[in-house]
Amino acid sequence: MVIGLLKLILTIPFVLILPGVLFQWAIFGWKSAFGGRKISFFEKAVLAVPFSLIIVDLIVLLLNKLNILLKGPVLVGAILIFCLVCFAAYQLRFGKKKSKKEEESEPDKTFDFSTWQAVFILLALVLAIFIRTAYLSDTIIPSATDLGHHMYWVQTIINTGHLPNYGMPDFIIGEHMVFAAVNLISGIGVMTAMPVLLLLFFNIVGIFTIAILLGRVFESKKIVAISFFVAGSLYAINPPQGRYVSGGVVGNVMGDMLIPVAMYFFYRALKEKDQIFVGLFIFSFAGLLYTHHLSAFVLIFSIAAVVILYLILNFKNIFKIIGEWLRLFLKPFPLALIFIFALYFLVIFTPSYFNPAAVGQATGEPTKNTRIGFSIVQIDSGVGSALLVLGAAGFLLSLFALKRKELKYAFAFGWFLVLFVMTWKPGLLYVNIPSDRVSNYLFLPLVLLSSYALVRYFEVFTSDTSRFFSTVFLFTLLFFVITNGLSDSADVFKAKNQFQGIMETFHSAAYLAATVDTNKDIILKDHVNIYGDSWYKLFFMKDYKYPLSRGVLMRYADPTKPRETCTRDMISNAESDAGKACFADTGVNYVAVNAQIEGNSFEKYPDFSKVYGSDGISIFRKD
Repeated sequence: MVIGLLKLILTIPFVLILPGVLFQWAIFGWKSAFGGRKISFFEKAVLAVPFSLIIVDLIVLLLNKLNILLKGPVLVGAILIFCLVCFAAYQLRFGKKKSKKEEESEPDKTFDFSTWQAVFILLALVLAIFIRTAYLSDTIIPSATDLGHHMYWVQTIINTGHLPNYGMPDFIIGEHMVFAAVNLISGIGVMTAMPVLLLLFFNIVGIFTIAILLGRVFESKKIVAISFFVAGSLYAINPPQGRYVSGGVVGNVMGDMLIPVAMYFFYRALKEKDQIFVGLFIFSFAGLLYTHHLSAFVLIFSIAAVVILYLILNFKNIFKIIGEWLRLFLKPFPLALIFIFALYFLVIFTPSYFNPAAVGQATGEPTKNTRIGFSIVQIDSGVGSALLVLGAAGFLLSLFALKRKELKYAFAFGWFLVLFVMTWKPGLLYVNIPSDRVSNYLFLPLVLLSSYALVRYFEVFTSDTSRFFSTVFLFTLLFFVITNGLSDSADVFKAKNQFQGIMETFHSAAYLAATVDTNKDIILKDHVNIYGDSWYKLFFMKDYKYPLSRGVLMRYADPTKPRETCTRDMISNAESDAGKACFADTGVNYVAVNAQIEGNSFEKYPDFSKVYGSDGISIFRKD
């Protein structure tokens, strides 16, 4: 166990830090600034992780296209080759002859925090990690349904040495490659704490990517420091971000880290008119397209809103602005990256959702009740009352304080407004996506506005006579966050005996894997009442839909998409005519059910024999 943990600790920096560091060396050099492209050491450290994620994904895609078997030594060698190429580029551009010029460049002090600001950030991070680990302590052994589905595809990559052909647009290859890479190099299996720890790592890095974005938009160290509390602690309490990590919402967790990176380079590119930042925006955007289609979809709408609002507010100079932007994108570095990613998308690997049918499903009038938008009350429960109230305050404060023709004004308002409309009334934008999934992204602009609101509020109360009100507000805010936030999260943090449940599930699956012949036997399990049942498929690795599963009962009554009902009837009404017909048609001869619910009924059926039993799960064989 200790050796395995040590391997994981060594593998994560190699896979998720080293490539990004060398990539930035090749672009920016070692020092903080060179050639007018200023970037601090703090920003470089933060960007190393998202850059590494994208780079490793691109390396795996290329190896797969070249039909090179994906194994640990191959990945280690490929990553090292990439790092050596980047180091050679660094030497060529910033070698000894140019090092003096690099050293003389003026250092960037945007993120040069004071001692007290650094202490505040550190405490906010400690609190953020504590809140997440307190929640994850009972779910560190992976058990969530979505995570089980994702890890099936990760295990497929590990077993075959090639990327899978999903045959469906529900999964994106970027959600799985990094987990497979970490496993192949470290040897740590997917049915361990590894997937949850990686997602927790991405979630924490996401707090930092939001911080560097805010630092460049508002150019205020105070706002950056406050953002660690807002994104790391306030949003974690209400509601807990840990549930997204342990729940295996892989694409959302990665998207929440990569969207601020893309927005960061987009903002700097337009403000500083630098082709390097334009190229890195293209790089991060393309990486997001390979990682999570919904996050990329949200990013497109966010960028469009910022651009349109900025052009409207600067209508007199609209043609001049558009001309300047076009010239930026037509410079060598952006054009080179556009060409590389066009080659990737067209030749090396085309994402499964890149087809008219998938685009048509995500756009147009909402087709289901779950896609018509959230009420304010539902939005409040999704992002948390505290964040929503502070975000509204920041919206009003910035409405009057920021200069309307500046890019930061359009950035703050355009980003918030478009995501709010996508969550509240998506039909206005012809968005046809589940509203609960879109609402997860609303916290990003709310963190921006909330951090701005807190700093501006305390700046108002700087005199001795007004400090009393500032202190009262601080304690009121803390009381509000603790009581309201924790009450909203009570159901999520409540104690559950999840460890025993998932151990029973794993043990029963292991029994079946050692007993059945997957070429002859067909298994049906009950997703409704068996905890962590999606992990069953990892014990067989025959097919994504093996074993069969009775899903949540409401799915069988979906008027927009007729469903088969055999998986329901074989458990709910096993002795009925419909149930017997389904057993005959499907060939199901093993049934895994909850011992306390359907298990009692199956014990009475004459055609079934109990072959396995525990406190929570019973398995029956059809005679």
